[in-house]
Amino acid sequence: MAADPGRQYSQRIRAAGVTAIAVLVLAAGCGSSTQRPLSETHAPVGGSSSTNASASATMTGAVPAAHAQAVEPTAGQALPGTAAASGTVTSSAGGAPSALSAHPKLTGPASVTSAPAKGAPTNAQVRAALVSLQAAKRRYRLDRIDFSGSLLNPAALPPGQWYTSIASFYDLFGNGVACGGILHPWTLGVANKTLPCGTRVIFQYGSRAIEVRVIDRGPYIAGREWDLTAATAVALHFPGLGPIRWRLAGQ
Repeated sequence: MAADPGRQYSQRIRAAGVTAIAVLVLAAGCGSSTQRPLSETHAPVGGSSSTNASASATMTGAVPAAHAQAVEPTAGQALPGTAAASGTVTSSAGGAPSALSAHPKLTGPASVTSAPAKGAPTNAQVRAALVSLQAAKRRYRLDRIDFSGSLLNPAALPPGQWYTSIASFYDLFGNGVACGGILHPWTLGVANKTLPCGTRVIFQYGSRAIEVRVIDRGPYIAGREWDLTAATAVALHFPGLGPIRWRLAGQ
């Protein structure tokens, strides 16, 4: 049976059309794979996604932000250049560094002024010291101590240079003193920051005078040069805080 020419022609046309469609489809597919939108190949400027942030951190080296940090010194660490840092500090028999335990040499008066030192106490401080001294006087019956053998007659003292400084008193009874021994209510003596232990000092307040020795260190309040024991203050009728005349014995 002979083939129908019309049918053969239609089949050829259909095949050609399918081939053309296939070529167009392939061409479109290749174009989409090579012409991707810009938004797909570059992160948007100012983007906030985690993917963009991580990519940006990777590109820039991911440098962390700086934060303020307080640096605390190490306990027991000596400053460079000091004796402690070089290991040259030696200890005395009592365990204290010898540089601290050695007394300064007596080269002259502890003060060279004839007027009250700067930082004179206020009236309120003087009143508070007076109340405190009177309380100690009553509690420990300091007024019953016989000071007749210790007091001096100011008129009978040899001529010499007198100085005026601010003095206070202390009553830490039962505590040890820097020069050795225990502070008792009846102890006569004075504390000074620099004079060697045992230095004899004459104090005058009004018409009364007494000679005592340096037995302790202090006072450590600005403007104050002497710390009389409570018994010394009572013996002089000293109010507890204020200016007082003094001189080194033998000068």
